[in-house]
Amino acid sequence: MADIIRADKFISIWIFIYTIAYIFKITPYNPIILICIALTFFVFSLFIIIYNLNEKSLLFYYIMINTIAKIIPLFIIIDNKITNNDIIFTVYFILLYIIYMQYIKEDIICVYRDYVEFIIDKDKGRESSFYNIYIQIYNNF
Repeated sequence: MADIIRADKFISIWIFIYTIAYIFKITPYNPIILICIALTFFVFSLFIIIYNLNEKSLLFYYIMINTIAKIIPLFIIIDNKITNNDIIFTVYFILLYIIYMQYIKEDIICVYRDYVEFIIDKDKGRESSFYNIYIQIYNNF
């Protein structure tokens, strides 16, 4: 197994943290477009995972983590209006993520491909740092 993918390498984590800050009115720009982009990737990857489902797949984990990080926040902010500033912020947010990934010399496509491969077969790909937390919680129940 290769190295673990740190949380900072997933734009979804950035979006989740920003969304929490937005919900608590710490940040001004509506992240709904960002959440929708993340959900689009989730749905797309879900089809790939389900198509390749096997006894080593982590489908429940993947659905649970994405429900907590994307679907629940989306329902909380769904009625908030989107402004032009929100759209501009979304572009800057994504550009900042791309620049960060370039700075740390990590290929965005490889990160997500490796992670989806891990979800399909936990003995392949690279796991996220959250998987160990999930396993600890799961084993305590």
